[in-house]
Amino acid sequence: MKRIAFLLFLIITGCKIDDDKTIDRDKLTFKIGTDTQLFFKNVRQSYYDLEENKAAKFNVFRFSDRSKNPEERVLNLAIVVNYLQDEAYLLIEPSEAIGNENIELRAQHPNNGDVKGAILNEMNREAMLNFCTDVYELLVQGYQFEIKVGEEWRPVLDNHEAKEAFRITVSDYYRLTRVF
Repeated sequence: MKRIAFLLFLIITGCKIDDDKTIDRDKLTFKIGTDTQLFFKNVRQSYYDLEENKAAKFNVFRFSDRSKNPEERVLNLAIVVNYLQDEAYLLIEPSEAIGNENIELRAQHPNNGDVKGAILNEMNREAMLNFCTDVYELLVQGYQFEIKVGEEWRPVLDNHEAKEAFRITVSDYYRLTRVF
């Protein structure tokens, strides 16, 4: 009986999404391994909508429970897997309500009032990865977000579903690239 309880404990803790780990920025990479690809394909892929681009040899994975409403302010993410290069990228897909210009976030912690920011000026893979990491770290610390739309600050990532879609996608990307 103790063995069964221990086995169940290992399974439950082993399947937990890593929402409490700190990010070692020196480990950020785009390279993926065969083992992490298999884990993603066999365990995590079922949580994503798949878009295959056979001509370019890459697949795009979008979290299934993300907001698909173009009028809602949301920062959706996609994991792009380039099988020719054995690489993966985080792609930010802002809704139409936000636009595709520079993305500027302001984050405030509800308990201590601490304010931090994150800006995405370039839409390249390095900038997107760093921006997503900044937002992920603030998200798991409980910050609340606003995004600059025109000259106004408006709430973003302000409901549980939007936060979880962002957090889980980034966490799965970190597992795929061995950051976790």
